[in-house]
Amino acid sequence: MKKINLLLLSLCFNFLFSQKEAMFKETFFPVKYVLKKSKDTVKTKVLNVGLYDNSEFSPGTYIRQMTVLDPSDKKIRINESDIKFLEIRDLKKVRRRFVSSQSVLSKDTGLLQIMYNGSKVAWYRKSFYKGPIYTYQTNNIEYLIIKKNNDITEMSFKAPGLKPLLKEKLAVSPDLSLKIDEMADDDDLVQILRLYDKK
Repeated sequence: MKKINLLLLSLCFNFLFSQKEAMFKETFFPVKYVLKKSKDTVKTKVLNVGLYDNSEFSPGTYIRQMTVLDPSDKKIRINESDIKFLEIRDLKKVRRRFVSSQSVLSKDTGLLQIMYNGSKVAWYRKSFYKGPIYTYQTNNIEYLIIKKNNDITEMSFKAPGLKPLLKEKLAVSPDLSLKIDEMADDDDLVQILRLYDKK
């Protein structure tokens, strides 16, 4: 009986240790970036900073500061405010592109993720920390830009008045209005903006 208990205890210990090791394993994603003081595109790897799972992209990777590898695989830190352009590919091959807010909003508030950039309309997302830094809890502000008159609307997906605001800003036809009512996620809004661009 003692041998069985010892064996079970050993298996539990190994399982817990392997789980902990996987949780704290560093994950690096391919990255390209251009610094504001340079025109050169740097290609390297960036340390993904996810709270529970490093295999999925987290905005904590670049908010305030990002950690990249130099040519000798040494970790170096780069401030978000020093970056002009950033492109990250996660392990699922999803590409995310970011630009300095200065180029879009004429004020420097850090990086904006390019969610959609069409001929008539563009959509950008600003991610930021909310609450204590150690929680890695992020919130988003969305910017909808009507290019014809450079009308910039700040909005939030969590705000109750989002759908009426989108209908007003896009001056939608009945078919788009129905799609806005049914909108549930980022992909839905991208589809709506694509349809708007075609009108």
